[in-house]
Amino acid sequence: MNCDVTITAEDFKTIHNTLWELEYNSLDGVVGAERIRAALGAAYAQDDADFDSKMDYYNRFKKANGLRTIWSIYELPVHGFLGDHPYVGAAEICYRDHWGDEPVYETIQGSTWADLYRAADRCIQRSGDGHHVFIESFETVADQPHQLRLTTGS
Repeated sequence: MNCDVTITAEDFKTIHNTLWELEYNSLDGVVGAERIRAALGAAYAQDDADFDSKMDYYNRFKKANGLRTIWSIYELPVHGFLGDHPYVGAAEICYRDHWGDEPVYETIQGSTWADLYRAADRCIQRSGDGHHVFIESFETVADQPHQLRLTTGS
């Protein structure tokens, strides 16, 4: 190949995960794995820098808004927290997967990702579970179209 090539984030992820699977599943290692990893060095550096930039943005937003939980959804659109989330019609969050006994519900007070973050933060705080503080996903609830299910991690 005699030109500079740009690969998509999805292709990079596929190559990286396939390389890891090959190395993990092989008893003797993979011939050339280090050469592949070295060739992808600039892409790894760019991916790391992008991740660090997103984490800095998430942490600045968290601090500025007095939030205690950690945003772990890395696919925010270009407008970040100020952009509208895709869950049109969602009015509340339901948080079930915590160490408490009962689900916790919180009203979503707006249509932006920031509004989802604030509502999720309130849910987690009210649940009393100080361990599962990483906001990982929101899922629509089939029989409750106005509701989103919050998933967290530790």
